[in-house]
Amino acid sequence: MLENKQDLPEKPGIYIFKTAAGKTLYIGKALNLKKRVSQYFQKKDNPLLQNLLQRAGQLDYVVTATEHDALLLEANLVRSYQPPFNIRLKDDKNFPFIQITRNEEFPGIYYSRQVDAGNFGLGPLVSSQKTRKLIDTVTRLFRLRSCADTVFKKGIPCLYFHIERCSAPCAGKIDPRLYQRHARAAQDFLLGRKRKVALELAGMMRRCSAALDYEQAQKIKEDLELLESFSLRSYISVRARADWDILVCSSLGHESFFAFFSVVRGQVRKSEYLNLATIDSGEDEIMRGFILDFYRRRPLPGEIVVSRLPEQADVLERLLSVQAGRRVRLRTVRRGQKKKILDLALQNLALFIQKSDYRFLAAKIRQQLHLRFSPAHIEGYDISHLGEKNRVGARVVFKNGRPEKSSYRSYIIRSAAAGDTEAIKEVLLRRFGSGTEPPRRVDPPDDFNSKSWREQPDLLLIDGGLPQLTAARQIKRKLGLRSDLLALAKGEERIFLEDGSSLLLTPGSLSRHLFQNIRDEAHRRAVGHHRRRREKLPG
Repeated sequence: MLENKQDLPEKPGIYIFKTAAGKTLYIGKALNLKKRVSQYFQKKDNPLLQNLLQRAGQLDYVVTATEHDALLLEANLVRSYQPPFNIRLKDDKNFPFIQITRNEEFPGIYYSRQVDAGNFGLGPLVSSQKTRKLIDTVTRLFRLRSCADTVFKKGIPCLYFHIERCSAPCAGKIDPRLYQRHARAAQDFLLGRKRKVALELAGMMRRCSAALDYEQAQKIKEDLELLESFSLRSYISVRARADWDILVCSSLGHESFFAFFSVVRGQVRKSEYLNLATIDSGEDEIMRGFILDFYRRRPLPGEIVVSRLPEQADVLERLLSVQAGRRVRLRTVRRGQKKKILDLALQNLALFIQKSDYRFLAAKIRQQLHLRFSPAHIEGYDISHLGEKNRVGARVVFKNGRPEKSSYRSYIIRSAAAGDTEAIKEVLLRRFGSGTEPPRRVDPPDDFNSKSWREQPDLLLIDGGLPQLTAARQIKRKLGLRSDLLALAKGEERIFLEDGSSLLLTPGSLSRHLFQNIRDEAHRRAVGHHRRRREKLPG
């Protein structure tokens, strides 16, 4: 039986229960992956759930930016894998679209589950209710017909004409050329080119208010609010003309790790993670060999997006194009929706490596930053205050790339002089010093002199820049600590080494992701503690 996972991130995403052999059993979404998955192990009275846990042998997950993206990705993957424990999203229904016909003299606007070739389509949209409201707004603004052809051919104005939702082209109430302009304006509106429409609505609302027609003014105000609130910004279900894949790779020692996202008809349909023992040592050779072998057994997309182009990418493109019988592009991206999905793939690859075997990543970090020790045990520190009031410190602990929350601690700064640097000194003295009294309850009260609490970490990571690093280095030398020491500055994300030099970690790299995660975790704990103290203390 699968056991509860303690290392899941507290982020939105989807989770996948699989058998030990890798067969997908159930796919779900969550706003908080860790909290959602833990609930499955707390429910003992659900026979179906117990059956799932009995059959499951592994648990995978994909982090997304928002819960909205997680819902779309869940639907895409459920339709692709058809897991036996999923019911709600296994049918052939897609998320709703708005469709405007184009091959007619009088185009109509419709709620649809798919867009026919040649027609204008907007979607997929998550909410059916919002989709219908938007169609209502379009018919209210542009008076496009929404009736079936059988009704249209009767040539009789219907109720929608009388309630000002249709211009009744069926009865010749509008010139065909004017109607076509309205249809084109509606498409522009749905594509986000809505400034002109918004200005017109605002003017209509003011005129209605001046004429004391408050009911109509309120309706127009609701249209404006719907117009402003509506957004299609989701990069998990992007609209694209060609299918494309994302492949990212990281080589650590003699082991290489890969993440693969497949985008079919604009939707992320599959994600896979692989780790292989490799003979090649260069990432270019490894990536080229993997791409050729990977696509030997599966159809090629129109485009493959990678984090960086390997050498001789043009030759590789030609080989893939010959294999596919059409052009296949191999490229990298720097902006836009594809870049966002590429970043998600890199983030999930980092989590996969941490979950698989942290030793490879630790060895790479040690070599890259010239550390004395392999960073298996890392402690992160941060200070939080508001104008020097109620200063607090925080310590987080990561072992083998995973948080060990039972070892997290909070500190109330009691005697340090003003400034972050002095506060850092006090926190480190209380963490490692031997001649002071242990703090009350914010650090271990009973095992202050125990060997486990005295265990020195392999690496100390300070939230800050060179001043904070200098302060921590003074305490390290004073106490004779053996730990390596680094500082990570926000914004530029610059790493300061103990000798005073600094470097920028490659954006999207696994080491940068790990250090940011530790730094941000310490920051969240410090800020949360400081906020609670402000709420408790008067004034």
